Amino acid sequence: MNKIQEVKERVDIVNVAEYFGLKKKQCCPFHKEKTPSFCISQSKQIFKCFGCGEGGDCITLVSKLLNINAYESAKQINNIFSLDVNFNGHTPKYEVNRYIQEQKAIERFKKWRNKTLQMLCNYLHSLGKIEKMQKQEILEYYIDLLIFGTEEDWLWFKKTEEGWCKEIERRLKTRNIKRESTL
Repeated sequence: MNKIQEVKERVDIVNVAEYFGLKKKQCCPFHKEKTPSFCISQSKQIFKCFGCGEGGDCITLVSKLLNINAYESAKQINNIFSLDVNFNGHTPKYEVNRYIQEQKAIERFKKWRNKTLQMLCNYLHSLGKIEKMQKQEILEYYIDLLIFGTEEDWLWFKKTEEGWCKEIERRLKTRNIKRESTL
């Protein structure tokens, strides 16, 4: 596998853009404009300016921003994000695959966190007055933990409170079914 492709597979274009001070949607850094037409697609791992037509992947983005070639761009990204792509030798395919699997696991964890956060917020808002008085403090604590906590906090919460969360999810479904049947 070539080094440029390896770097592209190991990094998220949104992280690269943010490192260089760019947002997902903004005025284009490559030409003057008043209305934002520069967009980054995380799902496609590309950027596109609908004003000037510039577009490409994270390698192209850094190449254009720093006015360097693709190989130098890949090396820069590798160094900035500590991707451990060896530009002096061949990186085995299994190492790249392991890295990709780790990134996928991180994404699954983020989705779990977001889903759990939404579920806890929905549960808090669905509680009656007496029940809310009893459970509000712990729910708000866990909501804050999921918003402002560290990855270690989130892991702890997932390991210790996942069963509790499943019970809350079951209660929410039951309440929704009861609510729908009364309509």
